[in-house]
Amino acid sequence: MELLKFIIYSISFVIGVQISKGDLKLLKGKIEYKLRLSNYVAYLCALLGFVLIGVDIYTNGMLLYIGAVMLSFGAAIVGTWIISNINSKSFLLTLTELAAGFFLFFLVLDLFLLEKMSIPFIMGLYWRNNPLGAPFIKKFLLLQNYEKPQCVKIRSDEYTIGAIDYNYAGQKKSFERLRLYNVMDFGINPDVDEDALPKVQKMIDAIGKTGGIVYFPKGRYYFNRNRANRNFLRINTSHIHIQGEVDEQGTPVSVLVNCNSTLYGKKNPWLSPFFITTGENIQASNIFWGLQFLKKKNIVTKSLSMSDPGSDGTILTPEYCTDIIQESKIGDDILTVENTDCLIGCSHIMVGMYNTTEDGNLIKDILGVTELRPEWKTACRAGEEQAPSYQWLVEIDHIIDEHKVKLTRPFLRDCPMKYTPKIFRVEMLEDIVIQDIRIESKWNGLFRHHGYPLYYSVGQAQEMDYGWNAINMKRVAHGAISNVIIQNYTNPLYIMDSRNITVEKIIIRGSDGHQGIKLYEHACDNLVKDVVFYNHYADMMGGEGNAYGNVFDNVAYCNPYFRPVDFDFHGFSEGPMSPPSHNLFINCYGFRGIKGAGASYNLPACGKSNVWININWQGRTVKSSFFVGDAIPSSLQKEQIIK
Repeated sequence: MELLKFIIYSISFVIGVQISKGDLKLLKGKIEYKLRLSNYVAYLCALLGFVLIGVDIYTNGMLLYIGAVMLSFGAAIVGTWIISNINSKSFLLTLTELAAGFFLFFLVLDLFLLEKMSIPFIMGLYWRNNPLGAPFIKKFLLLQNYEKPQCVKIRSDEYTIGAIDYNYAGQKKSFERLRLYNVMDFGINPDVDEDALPKVQKMIDAIGKTGGIVYFPKGRYYFNRNRANRNFLRINTSHIHIQGEVDEQGTPVSVLVNCNSTLYGKKNPWLSPFFITTGENIQASNIFWGLQFLKKKNIVTKSLSMSDPGSDGTILTPEYCTDIIQESKIGDDILTVENTDCLIGCSHIMVGMYNTTEDGNLIKDILGVTELRPEWKTACRAGEEQAPSYQWLVEIDHIIDEHKVKLTRPFLRDCPMKYTPKIFRVEMLEDIVIQDIRIESKWNGLFRHHGYPLYYSVGQAQEMDYGWNAINMKRVAHGAISNVIIQNYTNPLYIMDSRNITVEKIIIRGSDGHQGIKLYEHACDNLVKDVVFYNHYADMMGGEGNAYGNVFDNVAYCNPYFRPVDFDFHGFSEGPMSPPSHNLFINCYGFRGIKGAGASYNLPACGKSNVWININWQGRTVKSSFFVGDAIPSSLQKEQIIK
């Protein structure tokens, strides 16, 4: 028994030391970070507790200190369990959580007769460092003590870096003005206790034949209220706008509330539907889209996450059109093909280049390496299975003659004939816009990144990683998401297999979650600008798969709890693809560094020629590298540009 006590006390002491280590580094100036008002509030609780607990340790010995740590973490576990089992539909949810947190602490203190224990110390430990969640209690402590940081803007002509012109990013095409349809004319009223989803979906489908603006007047609209029959909004036709009302300051006052998870966990749960999903009819959720291996093997890939069901590599593929018969250089915007007849009536294409040697000549070129490491399992498949590692989603400007096609943007890299380049037809939606609206959810906010099996069941872990998703702009060209507030989603915003999307004037806040803004698969020439994050995401902002030519401009992370975030790269989306390259990050604030993530077999995390300019780094140690971890090897680090 004495040995057991010693072990428990030792573990508790180590936990306590780890908790305070980050603060000590910060105070000594070893971490580059600008404190804000919200941080001062949290630190005041913890530091005051240290002063008071010093008296307790002097009079009552180390046992009280150990007890404080044990009680705080015990309370965190019990409190998290209570929160996770509260009905998320209850209007008393937030008040119940707050009361439960306070009651639990005082009850435990009273039961253990620790009246001399410093309450601020325990509160500080719990609120600042609870690893299991309790995001609502953190929110109550910090209130709205956030300040929006600013970077000094750089002239827009800096969007041209070397031979790459990034000014093609964002919505470029203009369309005819659409007719406005008020949802109230379709029997959809705000602030009523009914599920608006069936009526709104019917309305979108009805006006989809001619296009139009789906207008939501001021108020709250509840969607997806039946958990047994949960669904999501689908936009499957072009020229559909979702628009709300704004007040005199331009703040959205129309609120769409998603009441249930949209998780589909049987296959590729990371591709689960979003509350608002576009292009579902041409590309269903839970399956990848793109070009397939020419000699595909039957291999099931599975990440280290124990909630990952694995992937058999099935991919929806576009229709083959013709071969490219003449090399194009970086900066060229003319394609020479075998025959342009198959391109008549086609506005978007996929340019595919293939590995033509057993050792993977193309993938090595994309990654900027001379040899592939054995642990890069997906990259090592590229040569033997003849992967189309370069897959570029691009728009046709016009057909010149029977062999030549002009593109709307120049090549980002050379397209030599040794990679047997081919052209594929691609169907896209156009002119999808979501603007002047607020999107919320009834998610309880519990989040632990890949929390199975130590913390949650498979279903719970998948739901908090992939189940509460706001907007997926999928298979859209020339669309926009503008003046939108997204609150309380684990995955707020994906741009997937889309190009020329402008995302601007976005506020993301609420509970911490999984992936903040993600450019997925063949996301090309998209512009993300003027975005503010008020919460933390495990994988904050970046891309996965064949994402090229994208720009992130003026993105700020406010870091309310001093939890560092990084620019995120997730490597290959699926076997035949390759990591993101030729993307620009400019005028960004609050990021610590650049990291790789995702399945270990999909490393390395990024390709070459990504660019960072005018970044105000926060949270880096004085001597630390810009690159976090080893998922981006030194050879690839040299292929990036940081100014």
